[in-house]
Amino acid sequence: MNAPNSWPVTAASKIRVVSTKDVDADEQKYCRLFFNESNYKIELVSTDDAIHHELNVYDDVNTGIENESTYISYIKSMNDASKRIVDFFYLDDVIGANLSLEYSAQTSKKAAHQNSYSAFINIYAYSKRGECHNVNKYNKRDSREAKRIACHKTYKIDSRCCEDFADVRKLIDAIRSLAMLQSNTSVNNNPFRYLVVLNPYSGGGGVTSKTGAKHIYETIFNPMLEQAGIGHDVLVSGRAGHARERMKDRNDEVNNEAAEHFTEAVKLDEKMCCISLDDETKDISEYNAIIAMGGDGIMFEIMQGIHDRADEKEILKNLKFGIVGCGTSNGLAKSILHWSGICKGNTCPLDIASYQLANSSKTYTSFLTFSFGLIADCDLDSECLRWLGPLRSDIWAVYRGILFPKKYRAKFSYLPPGSIGNQKTSNVVSMPNFGEPTPDTWVTIEDDFKVFWVSNVSHPAYNMLLCPMSEMNDGVFHVLIVRASCSRLKFIELMLKLETGRHIECNDAEVVECVAYRLEPLTDNSYNDLDGELIEPGPIQARVIPSGAHFFAGTKQE
Repeated sequence: MNAPNSWPVTAASKIRVVSTKDVDADEQKYCRLFFNESNYKIELVSTDDAIHHELNVYDDVNTGIENESTYISYIKSMNDASKRIVDFFYLDDVIGANLSLEYSAQTSKKAAHQNSYSAFINIYAYSKRGECHNVNKYNKRDSREAKRIACHKTYKIDSRCCEDFADVRKLIDAIRSLAMLQSNTSVNNNPFRYLVVLNPYSGGGGVTSKTGAKHIYETIFNPMLEQAGIGHDVLVSGRAGHARERMKDRNDEVNNEAAEHFTEAVKLDEKMCCISLDDETKDISEYNAIIAMGGDGIMFEIMQGIHDRADEKEILKNLKFGIVGCGTSNGLAKSILHWSGICKGNTCPLDIASYQLANSSKTYTSFLTFSFGLIADCDLDSECLRWLGPLRSDIWAVYRGILFPKKYRAKFSYLPPGSIGNQKTSNVVSMPNFGEPTPDTWVTIEDDFKVFWVSNVSHPAYNMLLCPMSEMNDGVFHVLIVRASCSRLKFIELMLKLETGRHIECNDAEVVECVAYRLEPLTDNSYNDLDGELIEPGPIQARVIPSGAHFFAGTKQE
């Protein structure tokens, strides 16, 4: 086991962790921290140091350290396969690491010469492996199904080897670096600060729901941000459109006046007194990231509010975005999934889309899906059954797709990838005006459809793998088409496979890839459903904006 340049071997050899594991309290033993590169974890290894052993104090350049017995022992132990591992943690589970001190009064002459404090290295980790210490082995679950559980570590440091904590800080910095944690300061040396936009009514059950955003924030997400050392303000959405209004430019004099009235809608302060509530006077450009807590609807409001700004491109370029799913569908949250990415700071570019309507001057920014036909009907008409949660869509799919099916006639025109060269440059697509025919490079289909579903993510909802081939920044739309000629039996088979993504194996499922498209409904018996929200009816067209925003994800892909 060789330590890379990023692991401070000299500092690690000097720092001793006091261990009482598997021994009597009066038989304290020492351990040291080692980096296991092959398994990418930190191991706490028992040493042979006697409790009375005194360490020499070295200067900043550690003169003579190579001759120190503890250093020699540490180097030897690095490659010792039989060393006794007392504890360990995986670096990719770590979201935070810090040093803490506990001071104690000196109560005797014997203690007077000793340090009056205890120093601790605190590691905050959330494991999905079921291999964390202090976890019942019978509760282990398959990592594909397991939820992350807290596996925090606190290691007490022998204070006699901590003159100024410089070596301890080197270890903590190395752990943070190896765990790929972001720095807590931005390029101008200001502390990172996030704006958390919370919909207290998401998930059903009201503000006090155990599955709602408020409960998840207080019990899970807020502690994680604190452990990661990330400061944040919280906007508690008090009404529909509140999040969209909050995105407005606060440097605009008119909007500054309006901001004085925004906080009047929120009356939950006394229930959330432990958090820093957003006073809505700071412009969002002053934050480093915006986190949505709720369903896809709250992110839709955020994206449309940014779309209304004159500096939309700059905001999307400079801000990071995250979503903590607390709603009933949570398509985007399922697609990017890893909350730990928010705390680590790891981001990945996400394709977004620009939408235009023939019957309105409005334009929209989309991050999720567009649907017309059965899927739009299931999403919007089933609102009367919202109290059933996700089951409402399934019930409506049986009602409208099987028992009383409808046909949705439309003309679908699309621009295949490669038609303009590199598909990643589709943001230079010149969209034709409505009323004009599409260019010769476009393909047109006119038919009776059952399903017309456009996606630029893998999951339109937490329990649907619509596009298993989709990547966050592949530069294309994936359009699922099921024509009205599909029989009821075949359609049932197709829908049952939607959860696993195997529906694309069905003959009646057509998946079209494109960088731009236009849909012209020829019947008025459905809706335009964008990211789960009802928008204006009629012909609609869109183009992909490759890597148009950066979202927190589980791995670093910047």
